[in-house]
Amino acid sequence: MPMLSRVADSLYWMGRYLERAEHMARLLEVTRDLLVDLSEVDREGAAAQWAATVATLAVPNIGVEDIVFNGAEPASLVSCIMLARENARQVREVIAAEMWEHLNQAYWGLEEARSQAPGESRIVQALTHVQAASFVWDGVTDTSMRRGEGWLFLKLGKFTERIDRVSRTIVCRASPKGRDEATGATQEENVTLLTLLRSAGALEEYRKVYPTRVDVRSVLDFLVFDRDFPRAVRFGTRQAFELAGRLSALHLSPDDDVVRAFGRLSARLDYSDVGEVVAQGPATFLGDVLAQTGAASASLARKYFLQ
Repeated sequence: MPMLSRVADSLYWMGRYLERAEHMARLLEVTRDLLVDLSEVDREGAAAQWAATVATLAVPNIGVEDIVFNGAEPASLVSCIMLARENARQVREVIAAEMWEHLNQAYWGLEEARSQAPGESRIVQALTHVQAASFVWDGVTDTSMRRGEGWLFLKLGKFTERIDRVSRTIVCRASPKGRDEATGATQEENVTLLTLLRSAGALEEYRKVYPTRVDVRSVLDFLVFDRDFPRAVRFGTRQAFELAGRLSALHLSPDDDVVRAFGRLSARLDYSDVGEVVAQGPATFLGDVLAQTGAASASLARKYFLQ
C-alpha cells in the first residue's frame, strides 16, 4: 500500500530538521570555542568568524543565546528540534517506538537547558545534548526501522540537508582561491581551515588522509570529493541518488524526474575535481551544487508530497 503524502512529507522533513539541528549545534560549539581564543587577540578576526557562522546558518545576528533558545525564531536550534518532534508526532504509527522516545528525550533535554538561568553553562549543555541525542537517535533509527519506504524518505531528508549544510559551510569559510603550496598558508587561513574542518566534524579523518598539511586545496578536496567520508559532499550526493533510486523503484518508476535530478547532482561531483573548484571558486561551484540540490528536493516534493 503506497504511503500517504503527508506521512512521506513528515518523514522527509523530520530527517532534514534533525540533521540541521545537529549541524547547527556542532557549528555553534566550534565557533564559541574559537571566539574564546580570538576575542582578546584579534577582535576583527573573531567578528569575521562569527559573521561566517551566522551566514552559514542563515539566521539573524541575534547572539548565541537566541540562536539556540529563541522559539520565536524559525531557524533557531530549539525550533529545529520542535519541528522534528512535531513531524515525528504526526507519524508515530510509522516510526519505531524507540525513535519517538529518544526524540522526545532530546526535546525535553533541550527544554530543561532552556529553563535554566541565562549563561554559558546552559548553552554548553544544550549544544552537547543536541549533538549526543542526534547520534543516538540516528543509531536507534538504523537498528529499529525496516528499510522500507518510510526509512528511505527519512534518510533522503537527512542527506539532502547534509549536502546543503556542508556546502554552505564551505562557501562561507573557504578562501576563494587556492594558495601555492610553496608559499604556505597564513595563520588566519590556518585558523579558518581548521574551523571549517571542525565545523564539518572532519578534522580527525582529514588528518588521516593529509597528516602533514592543512591547505585550501587539500581541505576542499576532502570535504567536497572524498568518496568515503560520510559528511563529504560527494558522499552525500551518492547516497541521495541511491536512496531516490530505491524509492522510485518501489513506485515502479525507476527513471523518473526525481532519480534524474539526484543523478545529475551526483554526477556533478563524480565528474568534477578540486581543480575545477579552485578555478571557479567554491562559491560558484558549490552554488551550482546548492541549486541542483534545491531542484532535486523540489522534484521530490512534486511527486510525493501534497502541494
